[in-house]
Amino acid sequence: MGRQSPEPLVRRFTHRNEQQQNETALASQQSKTSATQSKPESRAIEALKQLFCGGAAGSVAKTVTAPLSRLTILYQVHPMVTTKEHRPKFSMTIRGGISKIVERGGVLSLWKGNGTSVLHRFPFSAINFYVYEGVMDLLNGPQRLSDDDEDDITNDKEVSTFSRLFAGAAAGTTACVACYPLDLVRTRLTTQLENKESYRGISDAFVKIVRNEGFVGLYAGLAPTLMVAVPNFSISWMVYGSLKEYALEDELFYNLRKVDAGTGEEKLGFLLTLMCGAASGTLSTWVTFPFDTVRRRMQIQGQHFAPEERISASQMIRTLLKKDGIKGFYRGITPEVMKVIPMVGTMFTVYEYLKDQLLTSN
Repeated sequence: MGRQSPEPLVRRFTHRNEQQQNETALASQQSKTSATQSKPESRAIEALKQLFCGGAAGSVAKTVTAPLSRLTILYQVHPMVTTKEHRPKFSMTIRGGISKIVERGGVLSLWKGNGTSVLHRFPFSAINFYVYEGVMDLLNGPQRLSDDDEDDITNDKEVSTFSRLFAGAAAGTTACVACYPLDLVRTRLTTQLENKESYRGISDAFVKIVRNEGFVGLYAGLAPTLMVAVPNFSISWMVYGSLKEYALEDELFYNLRKVDAGTGEEKLGFLLTLMCGAASGTLSTWVTFPFDTVRRRMQIQGQHFAPEERISASQMIRTLLKKDGIKGFYRGITPEVMKVIPMVGTMFTVYEYLKDQLLTSN
């Protein structure tokens, strides 16, 4: 009997390989189908967690930086309310400004209006983060290169700079309009001088504003506020996202990354998060601060001026430019920039930490 030809053996081996490949492909398809069917529920839960993470991060950051925030606002509006024409500045130095606040109302007065600020910041930050994530999903698909997978080179769902810019603008606008009345009340409570209070608290402020200025009084200064919010969040999200992506790809920052123990994925370490957040916050602050000064002054007009003495945003800009020049728009910029690193660093760090804890706890 002659030696058997190896061809049948080769055919059997090839057939077995094809069968194994088909079984593997079928299992993969079934896994994807199962994941797709469970996606609506998981996405809804993820959205709720994002709401909580964004709100908590904003509230913590706002409380940490409340003294500098109040000092910034007092610098911005002081020329409108002072009776001393020869002293247009609230204080000549940051230390002097803080001392002045403490002397008038004690240490806790540095956090005056912070309760309203937290009430405003929690829904504001929550809506901001949630809308941003939602718009990014809408523009790039739910399977986009997410914050947790930016280092995954096999993911072809790259995120464009335009999508970050647009998503940031949409998020800032939505959050601003939804929470604006709280922002206005917060500004008025923050700028009240000791023993000269117009409002006894949040609810009293809402009642008196509606009674004296009408419902529209709650939205005084909304236009210049949107001129702050839209570019502010657009620039902040775009710069932060771009810097984060760069830091995860460039080997220069290798030692500053951290590796997830469970998945082995590289993520931003604390220092990188702080650096990216601070850079985005500083740039957006310098670009939008002039409009922030205008909006703060618009917000307190109803508190300090009769209806016939109030002016529009465009008139406010012309008056400020004529009286103080360009520098008048940047009055209070120093404490505002000083708070950027602790503010943005705390916000993004807390957000990333809570998101890591909650979104990976399924």
